[in-house]
Amino acid sequence: MTNDRYNLYTYIHKGIRFELSDLLRAAGNLDFGDSEAAQSLVKRLRFSLMLMNEHAEHEDQFVEPLLQACAPHLARRVAATHKVLESQEEEVLHLCDVAPGNPAAGYKLYLALTRYAATQFGHMAEEETEIIAALWKDYTDDEIVRAENALVASIEPPKAATYFTWMVPGMNEPEREVFLGALRKGAPAEAVAFVEELARAAREAQLAA
Repeated sequence: MTNDRYNLYTYIHKGIRFELSDLLRAAGNLDFGDSEAAQSLVKRLRFSLMLMNEHAEHEDQFVEPLLQACAPHLARRVAATHKVLESQEEEVLHLCDVAPGNPAAGYKLYLALTRYAATQFGHMAEEETEIIAALWKDYTDDEIVRAENALVASIEPPKAATYFTWMVPGMNEPEREVFLGALRKGAPAEAVAFVEELARAAREAQLAA
């Protein structure tokens, strides 16, 4: 959906898609019979899924009240999908325990991750179209930004840094410039420098591709 209204979902969802797509690629390429390589992947997978789950919890805390007030039927749909994602996440995490050194379990893990990704991708697309349209109808951009700012303030800095490593390479260049411009207005200097370096690396990677 493209217009001049503010979409709080765009950047973080591009980041989640970037990370989740790379996890799917890595799981598909991996020989789970290589225990050391598989342990490395499942460690990353556990951490990434934890952050994706926390992202949903942040939405429940800071965005869901706005949605509940203006479109309760959509709020119920979002809550139900978050429950499905939690169940699928549990399946993936269970398989993480047994997949290293076990190619058959590794393939089951890959398929479980695929199911999780399919739900996550569809859910995020819905949020970026139908859900945000409902918020736009009843709230100003300033009100939406205030909710987003409260959400961002609740994230521990090390976890925020990891989200940045997903988001910045997942964006296009104009989006990176807008994102950096917003950061430069009030973020700590070290955070701005960190994101500037991520942006530089992302540009170089795109040029080399």
